[in-house]
Amino acid sequence: MAADMESIKADEAKMKKINSLYEGEDSYLIFSINGERYTLKGSGILQIINEPKIRKLPFVPSFVEGIINVHGTPYAAVNTLKMNNEKNSNVSGTNYIVLKRDDDQFSIHVSNIELFFEPEKEDIQEGKVKYKQNFIPIFETDKIEEKLVKALSGEVL
Repeated sequence: MAADMESIKADEAKMKKINSLYEGEDSYLIFSINGERYTLKGSGILQIINEPKIRKLPFVPSFVEGIINVHGTPYAAVNTLKMNNEKNSNVSGTNYIVLKRDDDQFSIHVSNIELFFEPEKEDIQEGKVKYKQNFIPIFETDKIEEKLVKALSGEVL
């Protein structure tokens, strides 16, 4: 039991440290969803949460896992693998990236938070960012929003 509490406290300390890193305008986060790596601009991230309490909702598409309460504001918890009808749609991992957006509130379920980095200007290209000689696709949050709005309004995806 004490070991579990220590593990939880260590995870909380790690998440606090990670959350403090994305303040910079030029930083990017590398994360993965079941082994596929993506990146997001740090300024587009509100918070990273490990093992949040998710409240289930009735009558929503299966890719909406529920609602996460972030400082009194509800954010939809979205499983993008289910949204895209992937065969293996269970996300390994318990991390959620809460997105900082003006027009909506949602988070994405991810497997792993890898690191924040500041790429050189020439390493940032349309739809991808170079890190250690490899290009990593930028996660397209606008497409997630479009699918989420269509599904919640009753349109078929």
